[in-house]
Amino acid sequence: MNYAPPATLPALLRATAGCYPERVALVFKERRWTYREFEQEVYKAARGFLRLGMKKGDRIALLLPNCPEFLFAVFAASEIGAVFVPMNPASTLDEAEYVLAHSGASLVVGTVEWIARIGAFGARLPELTRMLAVDGAENSRAWAWEALLAGAPNEALQTTAAPADLASITYTSGTTDRPKGVMLSQYAYAFAPRTRAIGLGWNENDRVLCLLPLFHVNALCHMCLGMFSRGGTIVLTERFSASRFWDEVRAFGITTSSLMRTIPQILLSLPERPDDRNHPLRLVVALLSPEMHVRFEERFNVLAVPSYSLTEDILSVIGPLDRAKRKLGSCGLPLAPEVHRLKILDAAGRELAPGETGEIVKRSPTVMQGYYKNPEATAKALRDGWLYTGDLGYLDEDGFLFFVDRLKDIVRRGDENISSEEVERVLNSHPQIAESAVVAVPDEIRGEEAKAYVVPKAPAAAPKPEEIWRFCEARLAAFKVPRYLEYCDALPKTPSSKIQKNILRERGKMPGSKVFDRQAKGTRSA
Repeated sequence: MNYAPPATLPALLRATAGCYPERVALVFKERRWTYREFEQEVYKAARGFLRLGMKKGDRIALLLPNCPEFLFAVFAASEIGAVFVPMNPASTLDEAEYVLAHSGASLVVGTVEWIARIGAFGARLPELTRMLAVDGAENSRAWAWEALLAGAPNEALQTTAAPADLASITYTSGTTDRPKGVMLSQYAYAFAPRTRAIGLGWNENDRVLCLLPLFHVNALCHMCLGMFSRGGTIVLTERFSASRFWDEVRAFGITTSSLMRTIPQILLSLPERPDDRNHPLRLVVALLSPEMHVRFEERFNVLAVPSYSLTEDILSVIGPLDRAKRKLGSCGLPLAPEVHRLKILDAAGRELAPGETGEIVKRSPTVMQGYYKNPEATAKALRDGWLYTGDLGYLDEDGFLFFVDRLKDIVRRGDENISSEEVERVLNSHPQIAESAVVAVPDEIRGEEAKAYVVPKAPAAAPKPEEIWRFCEARLAAFKVPRYLEYCDALPKTPSSKIQKNILRERGKMPGSKVFDRQAKGTRSA
C-alpha cells in the first residue's frame, strides 16, 4: 500500500478506500459493499449521528449482534470524534444497565428487541437521550437506522479525530468483579491491527472469515480492522457453526480466520471427510497445545499461527509463518519490536532470566489509556509506562513468549505451581470431555490442590474418574494431575463465554457436592 501508515480510524478509512475503491470490502449474507460503498455508508451514518445531536467525546453504545451496521457505526463514531462502546448482546438487563450507566452513553445503537428492553430503565439512565434501531421502523422510542440515513450526503466530513483521542471504551468480562472499561486510543486501532495483518502476510487478495462476536477485540480489531487495513475482504457471519464452517470457507473463498481455542477442538471432533484438505483456507490464528497444533495442521492442511494480545493492549505477539522457525507451545515474538517490549517479573518486581516464570509485563504505543472511572485499577495495571497483564509466562533465550496461566488461576501445591490452563488443555483433548475448568481448593498439608470440573460430551457415557486420571498421568507430571474431579452439566460463564472460576471456587466450599478424590480412590462430599 503506497501511503503513510494512518494514525486514526478516519485516516484508515480514507486511505484504504482511496487505494481499493472497487474491491469488495465487506460481505454479509447476500449483501456486498465495495470500499467506496463502505466509505459512503460510514459518512451517511456519521451525518446521522450528528443529526441526533452527537458530538465529539459523546459515548455511542453498540448493543448489536454481528451485522454491517456495527462496523459502519464504529467508523462513523470516529468520524465525529465520538467514543464507541461495544456491548455484548447476550448481556443480562443488569449487565447492560451497568455498562450504559458507567460509560455515560448518550446514544445506543441496538436491535428493536434491545431498544424495548432498555426502555424499562427509564430515568435510571438520564444521560441516555437517543436510541437508534437497526432492524425496525421508527417509533416513539427510537429512530430507525434506514430512515435516519435515507437521503443523507455520503461525502466525507471534516473529521477532527487525532491519534491520542479516546476511540472506545471496551468492557472486560468481569469474571471476578464488575467489568472494567478499557480505554483505547485512535492510534491503537489504526496501528495494532495493521501491524498484525502485515505480520500475518495478509494482502488485498485475502478474505477473512469473521465468525467471532464483534464486541470482542479479536473480531473487531484483529480480523475486521486488520483485513480492512490491507484492502482485503471481510466475510462477516452471525456466529460460528461447526456444521457450516467448511462450506462457508469454500463458498466465500476464505483464506484466513482467527479461531478461539475451542473452535479447533470442535472442528477436530467432526467426522473425517475425504475433502478435509480441499479448501482455500491457508492460515488460521489459534493458540493450541503442541499435540492439537500438529493434528489440526495435518488433518486440514492449514498453517496455524499462535498469538497473544489483550483488550488492554491489542498489539500482538505472533508466531513465525516459517514452520522451521516456530516453537510449538509458544505464543511467538512481539510485533513491532522497535516499540513493543516484553519482560517477565517476579512478585518483588525483579526481571527474571529466560525460562523463569513470572508475570508478563508489556510496553507499547497502543497500551490502554487506563480503566474508565477506575483510578485504583489503572494504577495497579499501569506502572511507569508498563502494562502489568496479570498473566503468567516466560521468555526463552530467543525471546519467544510462553503463556502459562492467569496469575489468579495458578494452583500452588506445596513448592510446585500448577497451571490450570495446561491441565485444562489435556482434559479438553480427551475424546469424551466437552470442556473443563481447573481451580485451586484448600489443602491442610500442601496449601492447595487442583480440582477439575468436567463436562462430559455425553453424560450417559461419561469417562470414569480412573480413566480421566490415567489419561492425565500419561500427559502430565504426577503433581499436575488434579486430585479432585467433579462432573457437571455446564460451566458457569460470563456473557462473553469466559468461565467464571470464582463461582466454581465458591461452589467447591458448599456441602453436598459429589467429588471424586484421586488420593482416596473414591468419592467424598465437599
